[in-house]
Amino acid sequence: MLLIGGGHAHVEVLRQLALNPPAEADVALFNPSPSVWCSSMLPGVIAGHYEPAEAKVNLWALCQRARVRFFETSVLALNAANGVLESGIGERHRFDVASLDVGGVTQPIPTTPGAYVVTVRPIDPLLAAITEFESVRSAGLMVRIVGSGAAALEVALALAHRWRQSGNRRVSIVSATQLMDGFPASVRSQALRACKKLGVAVLEQKVVEHIEPTRLRLAGGESVDTQLTVLATGYSPASVLQKTDLTRATDGSVHVNACLQSTNHPHIFAAGDCANVTGITVPKSDVFAIRQGATLATNLLANFNNSSLQPYRHSANALNLISLGDNRAIATRNGLSLSGKWAWRWKDAIDRKWIRRYALA
Repeated sequence: MLLIGGGHAHVEVLRQLALNPPAEADVALFNPSPSVWCSSMLPGVIAGHYEPAEAKVNLWALCQRARVRFFETSVLALNAANGVLESGIGERHRFDVASLDVGGVTQPIPTTPGAYVVTVRPIDPLLAAITEFESVRSAGLMVRIVGSGAAALEVALALAHRWRQSGNRRVSIVSATQLMDGFPASVRSQALRACKKLGVAVLEQKVVEHIEPTRLRLAGGESVDTQLTVLATGYSPASVLQKTDLTRATDGSVHVNACLQSTNHPHIFAAGDCANVTGITVPKSDVFAIRQGATLATNLLANFNNSSLQPYRHSANALNLISLGDNRAIATRNGLSLSGKWAWRWKDAIDRKWIRRYALA
């Protein structure tokens, strides 16, 4: 069995494999990094509330505990019909069963060479860009966060909090729709108040059509200046999904049934952002990737033991905790929302509990 990607769901699979190793199973994990971020802690890392090491799980160590071989490489292509995987270092591996948890990448925007653009996914280049600009930019700095949702808001507020003592670093959100579109009106109101408090300018109904080295070209002929542009523009499929023979949904993710099996190759499983569950609308969020991890682990082990598979049971009313940069957060569920320091403490406790669950003593 090959585990492709070290996402939140596969972290739980590794834990379950360590507790209940299947007899005579040869399992390997492919991931380009030996660790995985707790992505919901990223705003806290940017803001300075966490050290980077506090927000990571050691995949390599988890693999050692679960007796799973670890390959520190990406996967370029997957042929499900023939049971062959092509790794990023040119090797080919045969398999009987495979599972995908590769997350996604950020939707791109056409960019002129010379523009400094990073995305919120993957995380490491974003943190490297922030550190680099801090070290080389002694003069003013304008950072534009392009996006409309929670990721854009959280990164913008985290940067504003990080640079709260600097008078020459400005952070702005450029949103194609209303900020926090799709969330309850109370969430949007609290988000806008937080932006005002930390000095984050919000430009709404502004569609970015092209990114140039010093400006963003907007629909309608307008432009705004920029020096560092961060894209938080939503989900786009990882490149490996474009090189498989798996049925895919309209957004490019793998089409799976309720048991998280590919609809055209049932020996392939998928979970997290890279999966689209038939008949269910599952938001692209680590909250649901974590929840799917338990079902995925159960079904992969059941597959080895020729046992019945269990359906993933989705709850659309999951709690959503949105960081506001300065040790405050919004808690929203079932259309209701409240914000404050207590919500940040709640979020912090949940995130740290997840990290501890997979930390090795």
